[in-house]
Amino acid sequence: MQSSNPALTNERVYAELYPASAAPRTVTRTGVGVKTLVFLAFVIAGGAWGWAASTQPVGQDLGSGYANTTVTIPGGFWLASFGALFLSFAIIAAPRRAAVLGIVYSVLQGYCLGAISASFDAQTDGIVSAAVLATLGVFLAAWFLYATGLVQPTQRMAFIVVAALGGLCLLYLFVWVLAIFDWDWLYSDEFRSVGIVALVIAVVVAALSLVLDFGTIEAGVAAGAPKELEWYCAYGLMVTLVWLYITLLRLLALLARNR
Repeated sequence: MQSSNPALTNERVYAELYPASAAPRTVTRTGVGVKTLVFLAFVIAGGAWGWAASTQPVGQDLGSGYANTTVTIPGGFWLASFGALFLSFAIIAAPRRAAVLGIVYSVLQGYCLGAISASFDAQTDGIVSAAVLATLGVFLAAWFLYATGLVQPTQRMAFIVVAALGGLCLLYLFVWVLAIFDWDWLYSDEFRSVGIVALVIAVVVAALSLVLDFGTIEAGVAAGAPKELEWYCAYGLMVTLVWLYITLLRLLALLARNR
């Protein structure tokens, strides 16, 4: 059984997750959990940095969004985005370096998330807090379903998740092409309806991806994978959580617009 998470499907990584003999110090659930929290702490720190870089105080009440604040995408946003993308490939290529590279990736990813979150929160006050709580709720629900055995990670589930991801990518590509020829369609009721349905599906797929990630980590624990791969497992789990947060943020924004 393999996870649908790109960070946890590399063949070389699976060769390391399933060694012929157990390493002296092996992967543990607690170790992965602690290291995931470390990565998330750096994401939050980077997010605060990105939020602060995006918001600028003004001398008058703007009448919408933040009363005395204007929000702009900071100049380093695209540099941080491409840097995070490059580091993600580097971590997948060298899983045993995930500790150091993962921290840098977390800061850059957090910077981008902070800038994006500030933009969304300027349009709908309180939406970021709601997205964070919703992400935590979905994570706990996925863990409960996995821990109780109500939902078990299987090859069939992995196939369904990968197929759903492919379908969503094709849908996003279609919307992008359509927007080139009809930009106003992005602000229509039809787009909001399609977007809400697609994002609800994406949330379900992300939740199933979390279940698959839990299964992959559990398999690594059972196989006695080397201790240093806890950082890589934590990185893979963090990637899914970031994707889930962004998806929920967009879904809540569309629901707010729909009202």
